[in-house]
Amino acid sequence: MIFDRENPTSMRTRIAILGLAGLLAANAVLLVVEPGVALPRSLGTYFFGPKLVRADVVLNDGGIREFRLDQGRLRRQAGSSLLLREADGTVVTVPVAPTASVQLNGRPATLRELRRGMVVVTVREGGAAASDVRARSR
Repeated sequence: MIFDRENPTSMRTRIAILGLAGLLAANAVLLVVEPGVALPRSLGTYFFGPKLVRADVVLNDGGIREFRLDQGRLRRQAGSSLLLREADGTVVTVPVAPTASVQLNGRPATLRELRRGMVVVTVREGGAAASDVRARSR
Protein backbone atom coordinates (compact mmCIF):
# COMPACT_ATOMS: atom_id res chain seq x y z
CA MET A 1 0.00 0.00 0.00
CA ILE A 2 1.43 3.41 -0.99
CA PHE A 3 -0.28 5.53 1.68
CA ASP A 4 -0.57 4.72 5.37
CA ARG A 5 -3.95 6.07 6.52
CA GLU A 6 -2.87 5.69 10.14
CA ASN A 7 0.12 8.04 9.73
CA PRO A 8 -0.85 11.33 7.99
CA THR A 9 2.70 12.71 8.36
CA SER A 10 4.00 9.78 6.34
CA MET A 11 1.37 10.46 3.67
CA ARG A 12 2.28 14.18 3.50
CA THR A 13 5.96 13.31 3.24
CA ARG A 14 5.33 10.91 0.37
CA ILE A 15 3.12 13.43 -1.43
CA ALA A 16 5.79 16.11 -1.00
CA ILE A 17 8.49 13.78 -2.35
CA LEU A 18 6.32 12.80 -5.32
CA GLY A 19 5.55 16.47 -6.00
CA LEU A 20 9.23 17.42 -5.87
CA ALA A 21 10.13 14.49 -8.12
CA GLY A 22 7.49 15.64 -10.63
CA LEU A 23 8.79 19.21 -10.48
CA LEU A 24 12.38 18.07 -11.08
CA ALA A 25 11.27 15.82 -13.97
CA ALA A 26 9.37 18.70 -15.58
CA ASN A 27 12.37 20.94 -15.04
CA ALA A 28 14.66 18.42 -16.79
CA VAL A 29 12.33 18.35 -19.79
CA LEU A 30 12.12 22.15 -19.91
CA LEU A 31 15.89 22.46 -19.61
CA VAL A 32 16.33 20.32 -22.74
CA VAL A 33 13.42 21.83 -24.70
CA GLU A 34 13.53 25.48 -23.62
CA PRO A 35 16.34 26.45 -21.22
CA GLY A 36 14.85 29.89 -20.44
CA VAL A 37 11.69 28.35 -18.93
CA ALA A 38 13.45 25.86 -16.60
CA LEU A 39 14.20 26.49 -12.94
CA PRO A 40 17.58 28.04 -12.16
CA ARG A 41 20.47 25.63 -11.75
CA SER A 42 20.77 26.43 -8.03
CA LEU A 43 17.52 25.14 -6.53
CA GLY A 44 18.65 26.16 -3.03
CA THR A 45 18.91 29.80 -4.06
CA TYR A 46 15.65 29.60 -6.00
CA PHE A 47 13.60 28.07 -3.17
CA PHE A 48 15.29 29.71 -0.18
CA GLY A 49 16.26 33.07 -1.65
CA PRO A 50 14.51 36.44 -1.53
CA LYS A 51 11.22 35.08 -2.96
CA LEU A 52 10.71 32.72 0.01
CA VAL A 53 7.52 33.35 1.96
CA ARG A 54 7.51 30.27 4.20
CA ALA A 55 8.60 26.65 3.93
CA ASP A 56 8.21 23.35 5.71
CA VAL A 57 11.31 21.22 5.14
CA VAL A 58 11.52 17.55 6.04
CA LEU A 59 14.96 15.92 6.24
CA ASN A 60 16.05 12.35 6.86
CA ASP A 61 19.11 12.98 9.02
CA GLY A 62 19.37 9.61 10.75
CA GLY A 63 15.70 10.19 11.61
CA ILE A 64 12.97 12.46 10.29
CA ARG A 65 13.44 16.13 11.21
CA GLU A 66 10.93 18.84 10.30
CA PHE A 67 11.85 22.51 10.00
CA ARG A 68 9.70 25.61 9.51
CA LEU A 69 11.13 28.70 7.81
CA ASP A 70 9.31 32.03 7.84
CA GLN A 71 10.42 35.16 6.00
CA GLY A 72 8.79 38.53 6.32
CA ARG A 73 9.07 42.14 7.37
CA LEU A 74 9.41 42.65 11.09
CA ARG A 75 6.30 44.33 12.46
CA ARG A 76 7.37 44.27 16.10
CA GLN A 77 9.26 42.39 18.73
CA ALA A 78 7.36 41.32 21.82
CA GLY A 79 9.71 39.89 24.43
CA SER A 80 11.24 36.81 22.90
CA SER A 81 8.81 36.65 19.94
CA LEU A 82 8.88 38.32 16.54
CA LEU A 83 5.77 39.39 14.65
CA LEU A 84 6.38 39.07 10.90
CA ARG A 85 4.25 40.03 7.90
CA GLU A 86 5.03 37.56 5.13
CA ALA A 87 4.96 38.49 1.44
CA ASP A 88 1.50 36.95 0.98
CA GLY A 89 0.07 39.14 3.77
CA THR A 90 0.06 36.45 6.45
CA VAL A 91 1.05 37.75 9.89
CA VAL A 92 2.85 35.18 12.04
CA THR A 93 4.21 35.28 15.57
CA VAL A 94 7.49 33.37 15.86
CA PRO A 95 8.81 32.52 19.32
CA VAL A 96 12.62 32.79 19.53
CA ALA A 97 14.73 30.58 21.81
CA PRO A 98 16.98 32.37 24.31
CA THR A 99 19.95 30.52 22.79
CA ALA A 100 19.04 31.40 19.18
CA SER A 101 21.73 32.48 16.77
CA VAL A 102 20.84 36.01 15.59
CA GLN A 103 22.53 37.68 12.61
CA LEU A 104 22.00 41.16 11.23
CA ASN A 105 23.43 41.82 7.76
CA GLY A 106 25.66 38.76 8.18
CA ARG A 107 27.16 39.68 11.55
CA PRO A 108 26.27 38.40 15.05
CA ALA A 109 23.58 40.51 16.71
CA THR A 110 20.90 40.47 19.39
CA LEU A 111 17.12 40.55 19.02
CA ARG A 112 17.14 44.10 20.43
CA GLU A 113 19.09 45.31 17.39
CA LEU A 114 16.32 44.28 14.98
CA ARG A 115 14.06 47.10 13.79
CA ARG A 116 10.59 47.35 12.31
CA GLY A 117 10.64 46.89 8.53
CA MET A 118 13.74 44.67 8.41
CA VAL A 119 13.47 41.46 6.41
CA VAL A 120 13.76 38.54 8.82
CA VAL A 121 14.10 34.79 8.21
CA THR A 122 13.50 32.44 11.13
CA VAL A 123 14.24 28.72 11.34
CA ARG A 124 12.59 26.46 13.90
CA GLU A 125 12.53 22.72 14.29
CA GLY A 126 9.15 21.10 14.79
CA GLY A 127 7.10 23.08 17.30
CA ALA A 128 10.15 24.53 19.04
CA ALA A 129 11.07 28.20 19.20
CA ALA A 130 13.30 29.57 16.43
CA SER A 131 16.94 28.58 16.79
CA ASP A 132 18.17 30.80 13.96
CA VAL A 133 17.18 34.38 13.08
CA ARG A 134 18.70 36.20 10.12
CA ALA A 135 17.80 39.81 9.43
CA ARG A 136 18.83 42.38 6.88
CA SER A 137 18.23 46.08 6.58
CA ARG A 138 15.96 47.30 3.82
